[in-house]
Amino acid sequence: MIFSVAVLVSHLAGAPPLSPYQPEPNELLRARQLMLSRPNECVALTNYFLQRKEVDPAQMINSRQDFDHQELARLYRTREQSLAAWQIQALCQANEGLLLPADASINQAIELARRHHQPEQQATGLLLKAKLSLARQQPEQAQAQLDEAAALLGPEAAAPLYDALQLLQAGTLLHLHRFDEARQAFEQIRRQALQQGDALQQAWANYLLGEYYQWLQQGELALAHYVETLDLLSKRRQYYLKAMAADKAASLYAALGEADKAVQYASLATTEFELLGNPPLLIGSLLNLGRVTRAGNDANLALVYFFNALDLVKLQGDAELMARLHLEIGHAYLLLQSFDEARHYLGLARSAFERSQDIPRQIDTLLQLGRLHLAQQETGLALLQLERAKQLAEQRDDVPRLIEIHHQLAQLFESSGNMSQALVHHKAFHAYFERASRLNRLLTQSLVQGNDLQLQQERELTELRRQGEDLQQDRQRFALLAASLSLIAPLLLYGMIRNHIRSRRLQHDNKELNRLLLLEPRTNLPNWRQLMQRLPQEMAKRQQRSEQWYLNEAEAQPFNDKIYYFLLHVPFMVDLSERVGLEHAAAIQKKLGDYLQGRIHPKARIYDLREGQFIYVISQRQVVDLNQTLSSLERMFTEFPCQFELDRRLAIGIIGHPFLPKAPHALDDMRLGDILYLAMAAALQLAERTGEQAWVELLAVDCQQAAFFNGEIRHCCIQAILKGLVKVNSSHKKQQIDWHALAPEPAAPI
Repeated sequence: MIFSVAVLVSHLAGAPPLSPYQPEPNELLRARQLMLSRPNECVALTNYFLQRKEVDPAQMINSRQDFDHQELARLYRTREQSLAAWQIQALCQANEGLLLPADASINQAIELARRHHQPEQQATGLLLKAKLSLARQQPEQAQAQLDEAAALLGPEAAAPLYDALQLLQAGTLLHLHRFDEARQAFEQIRRQALQQGDALQQAWANYLLGEYYQWLQQGELALAHYVETLDLLSKRRQYYLKAMAADKAASLYAALGEADKAVQYASLATTEFELLGNPPLLIGSLLNLGRVTRAGNDANLALVYFFNALDLVKLQGDAELMARLHLEIGHAYLLLQSFDEARHYLGLARSAFERSQDIPRQIDTLLQLGRLHLAQQETGLALLQLERAKQLAEQRDDVPRLIEIHHQLAQLFESSGNMSQALVHHKAFHAYFERASRLNRLLTQSLVQGNDLQLQQERELTELRRQGEDLQQDRQRFALLAASLSLIAPLLLYGMIRNHIRSRRLQHDNKELNRLLLLEPRTNLPNWRQLMQRLPQEMAKRQQRSEQWYLNEAEAQPFNDKIYYFLLHVPFMVDLSERVGLEHAAAIQKKLGDYLQGRIHPKARIYDLREGQFIYVISQRQVVDLNQTLSSLERMFTEFPCQFELDRRLAIGIIGHPFLPKAPHALDDMRLGDILYLAMAAALQLAERTGEQAWVELLAVDCQQAAFFNGEIRHCCIQAILKGLVKVNSSHKKQQIDWHALAPEPAAPI
């Protein structure tokens, strides 16, 4: 049982402020967290804590005995902690429905505060005691307690105490049926909260105003206040208040016949109660959600909610609540025309209500059983159930239920053809209906003067207030947005232009850097990076053509689509800087690069590998005669104009790719490069021995010899040359080449 004035839970349920050296014990912290979700555990924790002995706070401070201080904090409680424990226990007992024990607990807190001259804590206890008095329907006693609490609060008292006092005073006026004063008090609280920006206090005032209008049977105004409460708390974690407001809104929408809205708000209430973690409240919310869903002609979904609630009730063992759920489930099955299930659950509900002497719900169950028998055309059984229901309702003079019973009896006799009895029950139905209407009119007239005018005024005021708040918020947002845009727009524009210019400059610099990275800076010729960038694609293309040639059995001619790689060793480029100086060397290298670009074949390429080495690349289709191409290369360097004496004796290594036409994938670019450097090494050996220009070409014979080249490629290639698997062409006698001298030798062990 959690009361409608539960604002005290958030404001007053906790302990009073403790000294910095007195942290709140774990038991009280945990109890405060469980106050709404599991009040029975909260009571157990506070009982356990109150078993400690009370000690003077001065004993808790001893800077020279830390161990004693820790032991005292664990085994004893201070006066402030005792006050907090009694207050928390009172609220937890009240939330569990134990009103008398709750009153005893709060009396302990009040007496403790009075004995130690703590007026604020004494006032806190009196506010809680007034709250309990309202729950027991004793508003006069609550009024006296609130007056005593107000006298204790001085001007320096905490603002939350004043807020709680105002809400409780207004709620007490409502229970005393002083409706005009209550409405004025709630409106005053709401205006103050709006001015102070206290959305929670404003929400509570709105919620209690909704209860005020429900007292006056003005459902539309009550509904407007409940919805406004939910709007104020939309982004706050006030689960209990949001759940209660949504639950009330769902009931009012259901009464107005707006099933979709009723289901929406009932679902919201269930979600908030689930977040709150209080099983009884969650069960009640699921029950209400099932009812409004069933009223919206979705009995199947309603059964889901009812059975979810039933599972929770079985865990708690509440027989009365279980009987109510059996009644609702039986009603839902009856709407679905599942008569066997309806009979089973309605029978369980009837037995339980008879045992507990719950006459009103026993009447409701008999009415549903009467409808069940009518639906199965069991007129006699239906008449027995309805007559028993009529007898019980007449004993209690229960006018609303008598209206429904006579309506059902009139339908029963009409369906059976007994028109005289049907007429009797129709007359009784209209008599009770007129009596209920007359009572409602008298009650409404006694509660409200000028009801229609007030209703219209309140509607207009509520709508104008909401429109004004929305307009004010829109103006503030617009002003903030306009100011922000006026400040940010020039900065954004400047940033965009600056970033665009910087991006363009960086893109240009990046392109230029990429271009320069692919050129040798001394000669401005393409360098090894550009060679390695292009080499894999070029090799893959030739490998594909070689495979096509090999698979085409009709072609008998040898493969003639190789690419020749000439690795040139230019002696004068090796030590040019040492011989002529940096300045002249730089000019000669630049001049050589420009010169070579203009002298090479239009479809050939030349790369500067540094260290006096160049690679000349040309397709076999552009080479009419290899000797002629070699003469052209030698002549190109011989005719290079230079003022200094240069050593122009070239040593050239030559290979073609694919090196193995029938196994083009056997050698990758690195292994191919090793063979090319081996050919150039042989040419250098010839040039040193003869003192002339020299060239060496390595050419694999046309057979399946790919397996021979597995392993260290330079060694394998020399062995292949010696075995005749690789043919050697050279500018001089090839017998002058010492291939063993060109084999790599491992380092001698140290």
